[in-house]
Amino acid sequence: MTNYFDFYDLEELFFIDEKQLKTKYIEVSKSSHPDFFINDPAAYQAALARTSLNNVAYKALSNWQRRIPYILKLNGVLQESKNDIPQAFLMEMMDINEAVMDLQMEPSEGALEIIKTKVDAYDTSLSDELRCKAEQADELKTDWLVKLEEVKEIYLKRKYVLRLKETLNTFAPAK
Repeated sequence: MTNYFDFYDLEELFFIDEKQLKTKYIEVSKSSHPDFFINDPAAYQAALARTSLNNVAYKALSNWQRRIPYILKLNGVLQESKNDIPQAFLMEMMDINEAVMDLQMEPSEGALEIIKTKVDAYDTSLSDELRCKAEQADELKTDWLVKLEEVKEIYLKRKYVLRLKETLNTFAPAK
């Protein structure tokens, strides 16, 4: 996996100087623009590859919410299909999922709003906790991997809640 922080010569942090990142992105964009290498096929292909990498790297790092999974994957903490959500959290979510299933059988605008309010509260709480843990990870680089595990757990919980919110936002009870 390409290290985008190294690509931009930035310290690996959840909260980076986004202005500095944008400046580096623009610098790479200007220096690697394929139009400058139109007469040299090899240099042109290299410029295309560098421009593509620049765009992907900038997208991954330009928002702290997107940096979270990137940093976790970069450090081998977040892996495809090997990420367990804590059982206690899943038990909490079971009640909400059951309420959503009940809502599908018997639509109710009032019940939908109650569920949405509960899920929004979870999202807000997890979002705040995620920000706090990410800030701690940035400050305590000595316990980086331990903190990344904590960030991962909250990230996965929030990802679950965000999927639940998506489901609720597309749910339209019959009137």
